[in-house]
Amino acid sequence: MRYLYPMSSITIPLSDEDLEFLRAYSSAHGTSAEALLASQARTLREHLQHSIHRDVELASGIVSGGVDAKEVHRAHLARRYE
Repeated sequence: MRYLYPMSSITIPLSDEDLEFLRAYSSAHGTSAEALLASQARTLREHLQHSIHRDVELASGIVSGGVDAKEVHRAHLARRYE
C-alpha cells in the first residue's frame, strides 16, 4: 500500500492474547494488524472532527450542556397533558 502522507511509527504493548486476536482478525479481513490499527485511528480522528448530525443527536437523547432539562421536561409534560 502506498501512502501519500508522512508516516510515523509507534510501539504498542499488547497481551499475547490480544496480539493473536488482532493478527487473526486482520488476516481474516485481508489486511495486516498494522494497517487495521492505522485505519481505526484514522476513522476515529475523522469521526471526532465532525459533529453529530442533529437528527441523530435528537434520537439518541443526548442533551447539550446549555439546556435546562427540567424546564424542557416540564414543557413536554404540559403539552402532553393539556
